[in-house]
Amino acid sequence: MRFEQWWVLSLAMVALGGLPACSGDDGDGEDAGTFVDAGTRGPTDSGTSEDAGTDAGTSADAGTDAGTSVDAGTDAGTSGDTDAGSGQDAGADAGSGGEPDAGADVDAGPGGGTDAGPSADAGARDAGSDTDAGPDEDAGTGGGPDAGADVDAGSDGGTGGDPDAGTDAGTDPGPSPSGTCPANALICESFDNGLNGWVPHSENALIEVENSRLHVVTRDGIHEGPEFPRAIAQWEKPLPPFETQLFIRAHVFMRSLPAVPQQLGTVFVLANLRQEDFGGIEVQLISDSGFALDDWSLRAGTGWQRQPEPITVGMAAGRWVCLEWEVRRATPASTHGTTRVYRDGTLAHEFQNVGMRAFNHFSVGYGFVHPQGPSGSETFYDNVVVSRTGRIGCQ
Repeated sequence: MRFEQWWVLSLAMVALGGLPACSGDDGDGEDAGTFVDAGTRGPTDSGTSEDAGTDAGTSADAGTDAGTSVDAGTDAGTSGDTDAGSGQDAGADAGSGGEPDAGADVDAGPGGGTDAGPSADAGARDAGSDTDAGPDEDAGTGGGPDAGADVDAGSDGGTGGDPDAGTDAGTDPGPSPSGTCPANALICESFDNGLNGWVPHSENALIEVENSRLHVVTRDGIHEGPEFPRAIAQWEKPLPPFETQLFIRAHVFMRSLPAVPQQLGTVFVLANLRQEDFGGIEVQLISDSGFALDDWSLRAGTGWQRQPEPITVGMAAGRWVCLEWEVRRATPASTHGTTRVYRDGTLAHEFQNVGMRAFNHFSVGYGFVHPQGPSGSETFYDNVVVSRTGRIGCQ
């Protein structure tokens, strides 16, 4: 399936009254924008907006491509803080000094989670890759090639017309670490049951279950340009609305780190795509092994942040890593909070002043929303857990 219109397009069109577009670069090759402008029809701060029920079914096709960008003017709502008051692109760097933004995307698609009403694909080009209404023929457990085969270039399921991606998967990473699942976990995934309620999305990438692990390979040689191609693949699943704390753990094997500083790799995404509480945050990787936090929550004073240099605890390539993400806010009505990233049980960095929403979708995968040419990568995941009770740990 090719992301001709990214999964968040239709919902953002409803939420924002128009089809937003990717914010432009600032001239130095770094783009702090992500997938929606906080325009005059932008969502207001609700803080306590509640999810209204279970997801109503499969996500719809995103429709036509995003049109003209929406000006990031003042918030059109009547309550809460003026998220878009600075005239920035939603998710633009609000204090990072023009650092790059890899963006990402979460599909409001099918699943058994708590998402009010029928979900619809929504968003614009800066949100990641486009999608149509259904899982990739290459994604999941059935149609993808073996680990040694070339990766299909994110072609639309059934079209068969796209060329080979030209990126061979590497050797097997060896057995993944063992991992337990705490009681009452929201998600406990060992990749033994096929899709198991997940919705796959990919563009110029392959994502499939292989040997009870999630295997992601992105195509090399992709460079963002006038058409804004992406090289990214993810699995997405609904969650109950985020309240005050959330803990995520995965065992991750990366063949390599991002090749250049401007090309950030997206790992985890939390998002809410409903009009009244729209926004998201995501964990990214930098070429120097540091972690970054992309914030497109549309909250006042938020933006892209990175782990300061020098990096003392960063991501490692070529071996299995225990990666944890902790998200907290004081109350369910709090508009800002903190997140922490841990590697192998050690705190790598705490990100402050992070915008919060009632996040109700989680995505795991890997790839680049702003590929810069050397976009080939291979990543494996196992033992993915999402919990509300406390840190999960590495075992």
